[in-house]
Amino acid sequence: MLNPFDIWSPTFHAPFSGDVTQEITPRLFSPEIKGSLDIENRVQTEVASYGKQLGKILEALVVLSEKTDTPLPEINALIDGVEEVKSNAKDVLREEAVAALARLKRADPEAHAALLTL
Repeated sequence: MLNPFDIWSPTFHAPFSGDVTQEITPRLFSPEIKGSLDIENRVQTEVASYGKQLGKILEALVVLSEKTDTPLPEINALIDGVEEVKSNAKDVLREEAVAALARLKRADPEAHAALLTL
């Protein structure tokens, strides 16, 4: 199943490597799925992604940990890891944007100037 990001982020495979991406979308006839596929899809698209939902749970665990003086080092390490990945992704996105702007400036200086006035 294609998603809108496949256009910008194609998946490449080395010989014999197979698919190394993980899709977390529930499948209609999967025996592992409990509940309603329609509800799961609507929650993900209309309310919050799995990551956003898990983030709220982690935030609640941190609050409970602080209120009860119960250390949760594995939860804290998980949160730190997620934040590091997010930060790195933002850095990469910024670098890609700078490179794209430089290419635009070389190829079409007028469009570059117009974009910078937005």
